[in-house]
Amino acid sequence: MKNTYDVVVIGGATAGAYFATLMAKKGYSSLIIEKDPYEKVGSRLDVFHIDTDLFEEFGVSMPKKGDDDFLMIMEQSLSVSPYDDTPKTVDYSYLVSRLTPFIHRMHKEAAEKGVDIVYDTEFLDFTYEDGKISGVRVNCSGRETLIKSRLTADCSGIPAVGRTSLKKGYGMETFKIAPKDLFYVVLRYVKLKNPVKDKVVQTRAWNYYKSWIAPQIDPEGAIIGIGQPDSYDKAEEVYKEVEANIPLPPHDVDYIARGCTPYRRPPHSLVSDGFLCLGDSACITKPFSGEGITAAWALCRIAAEKAGEVMKDGAYPSVEKLWSVNLEYFRGQGAKFAGLLATLPGAASTSAKENAYLFKKDVIFSSRDLTDMNRDFELKISTGKIFKIVSVLLSGLLTGNYTWKNVKALISSVIVSGKLREHYEEYSVSKDEHEQWVLKADELWKKAGYEF
Repeated sequence: MKNTYDVVVIGGATAGAYFATLMAKKGYSSLIIEKDPYEKVGSRLDVFHIDTDLFEEFGVSMPKKGDDDFLMIMEQSLSVSPYDDTPKTVDYSYLVSRLTPFIHRMHKEAAEKGVDIVYDTEFLDFTYEDGKISGVRVNCSGRETLIKSRLTADCSGIPAVGRTSLKKGYGMETFKIAPKDLFYVVLRYVKLKNPVKDKVVQTRAWNYYKSWIAPQIDPEGAIIGIGQPDSYDKAEEVYKEVEANIPLPPHDVDYIARGCTPYRRPPHSLVSDGFLCLGDSACITKPFSGEGITAAWALCRIAAEKAGEVMKDGAYPSVEKLWSVNLEYFRGQGAKFAGLLATLPGAASTSAKENAYLFKKDVIFSSRDLTDMNRDFELKISTGKIFKIVSVLLSGLLTGNYTWKNVKALISSVIVSGKLREHYEEYSVSKDEHEQWVLKADELWKKAGYEF
């Protein structure tokens, strides 16, 4: 580890390793500071899913059969109603991998590109020159060290230790990601009592319960997952509903794993003077699934492209120069995610009967809609689709399959989500115009049912 770098990255998980590698490829000296020891990096989670189609796009090597981080590939999955019927095929391929060895793979590739990585190193604070970030102060194996850098990227995950340590008035929100802002996931690794009869070969998801059963590396086992906002206790409460209403195969639980992801809007700006916020610390996760790796990579790629341009010839990356990161991200993937997140309160207000009705009528939960959300990160709402949704809801009112209260909630969420997406697609062109954009954004988020 040297005393001066072009780029310092706080956190060495998937976002941090990817961003550091991209910057090193552009010729910038890069350092990753990782708080955990090498063998425990990523240990907060074991098994995870990642889109197979996106490895080539992002230039990341994909694990193959026989690798430590390869478990299996699922070409399709099924989404079913709360009554375990009306199956919809989600035609999208996922790699099932293990996080720690996957991060080790990324670290090896980063080191090959010239990235320095230090483990057991805790971020303490920023250093400033003329009021702007000039580096970081860290505790490396019990020794306090100052490291100078032109650009610091916070990829520290949910703790967001960099962003939340910024001094007041530095131009970025410093909120802590609170328990209410998280999506809690509980995974039960189970052994099937009748493995031949009940073998799980495909993921089957019950969207209403935010629950699923999936294959695992043990052919006689499975993973039964449940995810919920609020708390792990809430997830367990809903899991009891799943057990009472879904014919799960007889099984014994081997062990239980828990993890969480951000479940809120990102900061209104991801950049400031000499600073970027990326990955979970920026709340970059897919609203409909909580998976965030490839979503974060999309932001990292934009950030590396823009930062790489403005830092040429030793230039300091000021907030004005980095503002194009905000523009490109929020007008693209960020706008889609805002629209999807805004639809969730309306969709969540349905009863099991109403949810099953939407499945049966192919509204919102059609195979095409579910595939589009995975492939393109959006629920495509055309004029014709709006007409169909309204027709189905009105028919549901007449037949007793839907309540007026929840009809209003769903229609309102669709309308507000469209307005939010349009607002993000018109993200403020410059820092000087940003305050007015923020005021309208906050107003729309409140109409969507969120208090941030």
